[in-house]
Amino acid sequence: MSTLPSDRAWWQDRLGAIPDPDGSWRPGVSRPPEHPGVRGEIHQLLLTSYGTELVAEFFRPTSVPSTGVVVVVPSYDTPGLFAESTERTELTGQDPALTAHGLQLAEVGHAVLAVPWWFEKVATEDPALTHTQDFAERYGPAADRHRREQSVTPLGRSVADVMLAVTALEGSGLADGDRLAAFGDALGGKLALHLAALDERIEVAAVHEAGLGFDQPNWGAPWYLDGDVPRDHDQDELLALVAPRPFLVAGGGDRDGEHNLGLIREARRHWPDEQGLDLLLHDSGHALPRSVMAGIREWLREQTS
Repeated sequence: MSTLPSDRAWWQDRLGAIPDPDGSWRPGVSRPPEHPGVRGEIHQLLLTSYGTELVAEFFRPTSVPSTGVVVVVPSYDTPGLFAESTERTELTGQDPALTAHGLQLAEVGHAVLAVPWWFEKVATEDPALTHTQDFAERYGPAADRHRREQSVTPLGRSVADVMLAVTALEGSGLADGDRLAAFGDALGGKLALHLAALDERIEVAAVHEAGLGFDQPNWGAPWYLDGDVPRDHDQDELLALVAPRPFLVAGGGDRDGEHNLGLIREARRHWPDEQGLDLLLHDSGHALPRSVMAGIREWLREQTS
């Protein structure tokens, strides 16, 4: 637990979660999704962030009534969120439909802004890395490159990329009048947590298996905080920065569960009457079952209706 008060500016500076001042965006091409279940158009937003182009994708379903909500979904890559095969799904042998969280959100009328992770982009550009699932092998070279080129933390860079994507969405006119939410699973949950805490444009957010608490070892990984983990601050502060906006912590007992409920209880004190920081726990481990995803998307709809 932290002993110091929360401060959004302190966290942004500490992490370097500040959009590239020289960053820019422009519209890209549009295409229909490959999956036939939900109709609509996927619109590209081409981001230039810290000297690299990232391709975010915005999808508004037209085959179901709109909820008037755009859910920002950071992830390893964007096609996988729409049940389209990617290098990662081919590596793991997973059915792309199982991790198609963007498509599952769209099924109930949410629009989706899918934002890719810079470290995965770098990995897919190196033929030597295309056949490894090992995190150290796959993302170590990108972490080395980031360390050489940037002074911010890798996590801060990644959050800043998502912030720029939100700015691009606002400027594009694709989501005029829509409310903004955020959702992320695992890696995406880490980014969605920090996005909601540090960007007040996000009105409601949910994360699954984000791994709350800096005592969990993967926060120090070279592609997150690169060993520079805060020692006298913890993520109850980040959660407190979300208050009083609704926030859902979902976990399967691996990264989030009974072991970090104390941190969540500490953060809950910052919500009025301790209402608004919700929990959805299950016993499926790190995987996100479709039934739990259905509960998350319904929670998002309830909080924004």
